[in-house]
Amino acid sequence: MLSGAGQASADSSTILVFPFENVTNDRSLDWIGEGISELIIERLQPESGVSTFAREERLAAFEKLGIPETTTVSRATALKLGWDMGADHLVTGRFAGTAENFRIVARIVDLDAGAADIAVEGKLEDVVPLSMSVAWQILKKAVPGTASPEADYTAQPPVPRSAFENYIRGVLNQDFRKRTELLQTAVRLHPQYGPALFELGRTYHLERDFKNSNQWLQKISETSYLRRHALFLIGLNYFYQGDYARAIPAFQTLSPTYDALLNLGAAFCEKGDAVSAANTWRRAADMDPLASDAFFNLGYLNLIKGDFDSAAKNLIESLKLRGRDSEALFLLGRTYEKQGRFEESQKAIAQASRLSQRVDRWLTQPVPKLERLATSTAFRSRDEIWTQQRLVRRARSQDLPVWLELIQMDIDSYLLGDALRELDLLLVVFPESSEALSLLDEVRRQQNLR
Repeated sequence: MLSGAGQASADSSTILVFPFENVTNDRSLDWIGEGISELIIERLQPESGVSTFAREERLAAFEKLGIPETTTVSRATALKLGWDMGADHLVTGRFAGTAENFRIVARIVDLDAGAADIAVEGKLEDVVPLSMSVAWQILKKAVPGTASPEADYTAQPPVPRSAFENYIRGVLNQDFRKRTELLQTAVRLHPQYGPALFELGRTYHLERDFKNSNQWLQKISETSYLRRHALFLIGLNYFYQGDYARAIPAFQTLSPTYDALLNLGAAFCEKGDAVSAANTWRRAADMDPLASDAFFNLGYLNLIKGDFDSAAKNLIESLKLRGRDSEALFLLGRTYEKQGRFEESQKAIAQASRLSQRVDRWLTQPVPKLERLATSTAFRSRDEIWTQQRLVRRARSQDLPVWLELIQMDIDSYLLGDALRELDLLLVVFPESSEALSLLDEVRRQQNLR
């Protein structure tokens, strides 16, 4: 079973790395800023004692704040993102100079103890080993007692510069054809280039070319830190192709996170193993009782298997966490119909129809396939990230009224599971907040209406 190497935990130091700013006069070198950042992230990912946020996690945080992907953020914005994401250390930086006199300056900010600069110099063609030197110095500052020797970072570059450049240019290119061409060139130049193989697999996966996606993902080394990410996508690819017999062992190989269990249960369900599906989804629901999808999937399975009492119970649990869920309301309406509770059935289905036009099409059809899957490869648990210390830091950037307003927005959107999760975190820092306790009462009141 593949464990979650690189995941945050209470005793690991979390690191958020931003793209480096190009302060040369040559805009054709802009790609290097993302490249240095990516090299640092990739090199630190497998290290024990640290948990480095992946690029996709940073981009998700950018999107949430409306920040364009290629923006160089201000120091204040970097701090806010660090506090909001649960980072212990931030890494920003810049690069300057010429081909013969190239300089990288990284700034590592310990969110409790201040900042320090790291500078390296050399030739532009040596940007990869220079970045590795920066990565090791970051590790040494984030984990002073690290057992990793500097030679592991600097003795041999992890990838040729030509392959590295094609990989980064490919990652940054939004055109599918050009992106895949650049990534394939990177792999041709360095056949064991795990990040390039993974990005190719993910690119084809997003294009729903699942067969091609797996052909690239399966080339990733068994020992690579990307192997578990690859297996997750491989499992999804097999699932979408209807090859559940192969999807199941892919998900079983992963450590039993909520997302892996959700998808494993769906594969069991489609293969016709209702008992294993139900057992797997119950494990997921026990693991995260504030997430709605495992309850939804259990309700769906109960309905199609004719266990209408259990279906109603699980669908109501799902709706207590996500109230405006047209699919859950539709299934609950169908369940009530089977139970002879016709007035309640009509009410639930009418509400579902108001939320989604698809419901009207389903009324004259058999129950469609509606199992829910997890699709993100971030593998990061909020419960592992949000220690007391990180929550206190977060409260510095997000004072109580702002935090309460965000929770109120979740409540107004009937995202009651998300609201409860945030209230649990807020009450760690502000245990006597009357406003928070009032919102908690409001969430419980709305849940009791179900």
